[in-house]
Amino acid sequence: MLRRDQVCTDVEEFSQARVVTFINPYSLLKIEQADVSLQSFDKICIDGMALKMFLGLVYRDSTIQRLSFDFTSVAHLVFERAAARGERGFILGSDEASNATFLTRISDMFPGIDLAGRSGYFADAGELSQTLESLSGSPYDFVVLGMGAVKQENAASALVDLGYRGRVYTCGGFIHQTAMSGGEYYPGWVDRYNLRFAYRMFKEPATVRRYLIDYPRAFGMLVLNIGKFRH
Repeated sequence: MLRRDQVCTDVEEFSQARVVTFINPYSLLKIEQADVSLQSFDKICIDGMALKMFLGLVYRDSTIQRLSFDFTSVAHLVFERAAARGERGFILGSDEASNATFLTRISDMFPGIDLAGRSGYFADAGELSQTLESLSGSPYDFVVLGMGAVKQENAASALVDLGYRGRVYTCGGFIHQTAMSGGEYYPGWVDRYNLRFAYRMFKEPATVRRYLIDYPRAFGMLVLNIGKFRH
């Protein structure tokens, strides 16, 4: 389960952290089922209003903001910083075409930014390990991982174990969403009224099962294991 000191409460904590992942009920369920350790992460951001409210009840003296790696939340901070400071970044995730389109879109949005990347699909575990080992010794200032729940957390932990000293962020479906819709995947009114889950079900029907079946299972797991949360 989550450690209280790892839960990111606001943008300032996010900005100061070096290794960050973003979880929602679905990804937390998958992480728990796969028995994946989150110990490598400095901060774990809560991506989703329902999980934010649940943890607000668990950690009663903490105010937790919803933080997502997208343009409704904190993604622009990473890219603005990179463009302003001349940092180099690597984007690992999604399919080859979406990754390439993403790099072009971000370069257009943040002039002067220096990004490279590749898809998140690999022929085998050896090819993935070789890529992560290469990144661990690279001069990139940050790596963004969009490989889906569990895979991206494992990849981030592997980079840390391999000695990578730059910043690491997971981003879920942000790469293909940005490639598909540009910088504003969610219309303003959807974000304002916290209807992102409904809009995503409309735009990506494959997520319907996630919200209608996996989310309730995730909250059942949380309630049954509430005693495991570290206070």
